[in-house]
Amino acid sequence: MGRIPLRTRAWFGDDEIELPIPDSWTVETLAPTDGPAMSDADLVGSLQRTLGCAPLAQMAATATSALIVVDDLGRPTPTHRIAPHVVDILLGAGLDPGSISFLVATGSHRQLQDDEIERKLGSELASRFEVHCHDACHDELHDLGPLPSGMPVVVNRRVVEADLVIGISCVLPHTLAGFSGGGKIMLPGCAGLRSIAELHSFSPKRQRGDTSSSGRHPDGRELIEAFAARAGLDFSINTIVNSRREITGLFAGSHVDAHRRAVEHAKTTYRTVIPESLRESADIVIANGYPMDADPVQVSKTQWVRKLFPRAQMILIDPACDGIAYHGWSEFQKANVVNMLCGTISEARTAGRYSALLAFLLSGRLLHRWATRRFARQVQRLDVSFRAFDTKAPLLFRNSLAKRIMAKRAPMIICSSGFPEWKRQAQFPKSLLFQTWEDVVAAGHVPDAPRRVVVLPCAPLQLAVDA
Repeated sequence: MGRIPLRTRAWFGDDEIELPIPDSWTVETLAPTDGPAMSDADLVGSLQRTLGCAPLAQMAATATSALIVVDDLGRPTPTHRIAPHVVDILLGAGLDPGSISFLVATGSHRQLQDDEIERKLGSELASRFEVHCHDACHDELHDLGPLPSGMPVVVNRRVVEADLVIGISCVLPHTLAGFSGGGKIMLPGCAGLRSIAELHSFSPKRQRGDTSSSGRHPDGRELIEAFAARAGLDFSINTIVNSRREITGLFAGSHVDAHRRAVEHAKTTYRTVIPESLRESADIVIANGYPMDADPVQVSKTQWVRKLFPRAQMILIDPACDGIAYHGWSEFQKANVVNMLCGTISEARTAGRYSALLAFLLSGRLLHRWATRRFARQVQRLDVSFRAFDTKAPLLFRNSLAKRIMAKRAPMIICSSGFPEWKRQAQFPKSLLFQTWEDVVAAGHVPDAPRRVVVLPCAPLQLAVDA
């Protein structure tokens, strides 16, 4: 019997597992280009080689307070490797320890527990400095006025009040912004729900891994960068991780220049050659959700695989470790029929989503204005915070219309110990959910017969290119 080695459970052990498979299978593991892990000396050197702005030490020398903004466990950023060096730079520049604090940029996601904050920052920083988790629904937010596009700049008070704002994030393929990282730590990371709704609904979207404009301005990435500039993101640290969730690239400086360089590095690191012939001939494709398998929400980061292998049976390996299927924005969008209608109208500004005629009709200024105002009112009236989610049945599950309209119809095998059955029913009604690989085998989905099998060992990171 053969075996497929995989890495799994980001933030919850980062374990190595092996999937037993029949000897009759022909397996092709398509790994990304990847890269070596950076040493501490490498990290410090990269932090000092700033792009597009003054060195961090120089900026800190004239600051009276510093806010270090980090992402949550839904992202694979090994912040505990970077943040201590950033703190050393700030202290060395003369900042008092009491003037340094951390903000976890959750966007509309849930807030982290104390032990999760320790995993993200390391126990020393988590106990030494003030750490606050952003709450897009209940935190004190400042409205800095709209951008020329109409995007409201509503951001966490702590960002506005800090003298020096530093963001630490990871550059990953992303279906709205092309790539995550850079200013995205501000929008949606530290934004109010009103700004998050505007970004996800009414902004033209870039395709996953796309660095060129969507063709309609301003698109999601352009809005993110304008929002970050208005909010006051002074210094941006952008990391690239390898298939083992190790830092293999770091670019620091302005949230535009450093991000651009990081994206170029990410495109090389994540590049995965997938021949056209294999896309058509594969019988089974095993997509591993690592290193974005810490919660059920990020399962969407592997769905590009289904389009690339239209004939293959897809098996998703994703433990969804925390088992909490809460997104915030998603619950808001599907909370009622009118919100869903607003979302339908908003999609007209994304290229290729509708026919040319329907896109023209739905993207009219009056409809867009009505939908925007409706969302703004709903933000004030609806409580879709994690507190509300944690105390009653999930909104998506209760909204039967949302289940019918928003569900993904293609069948899939989900192998996950933490993915909730209610979310499987709502999001993937034609898919099957199994707790373990042994359950998948027992159900007959690992046939002992000749099969051509493709393995994508870190699907959320990988960018497919032709041979």
